Amino acid sequence: MSEENKNETIADAVEKVAEVVEDVVETEEEAVESSVPPLMKLKEEKPAVFFGGIAGILLVLAFFMFSGDDDKVVRQFKQTAVSLGGTYTLRAPNALDGNNVSLKILKIPGQMSAFDNKDDVTCSAPVGTSVTVRGFQDAFGTSQMFVQVEINQEIADCRQGVKGWTLKNNLK
Repeated sequence: MSEENKNETIADAVEKVAEVVEDVVETEEEAVESSVPPLMKLKEEKPAVFFGGIAGILLVLAFFMFSGDDDKVVRQFKQTAVSLGGTYTLRAPNALDGNNVSLKILKIPGQMSAFDNKDDVTCSAPVGTSVTVRGFQDAFGTSQMFVQVEINQEIADCRQGVKGWTLKNNLK
């Protein structure tokens, strides 16, 4: 082989290697560009659309967070002025269906165990039962929170004249 042929062969080889390197670089650049997440690509290409979309999402979330729920009705009952010897009727202001409810008349004011232990309950009086106030008990910094009542008529499992305790809110 002559020197010229060697140089030509080397030049052809270098040219082919250069082409292969160019193809590899192009493929690598395409891979890097395609590996960018779509949101980042959108941020780089169209920042107004990207940030506008974020602002829109935040507005929708704020609307739902701060909009009122009209389906929820909060019932508030006027506190009844209660006096010793006065006659009142029982009500259940905290019950969902206040008409078909029985209130537990307790042996001891505010006894929480009454919900688990039937021995702490004097009787269960239905809403609308007539009672007479016989005493008061303060609790938790609230004056006259509990009221001692006397059942005025025999109803459900309550005998006439039986005494027990209920919340002041349960009287009207």
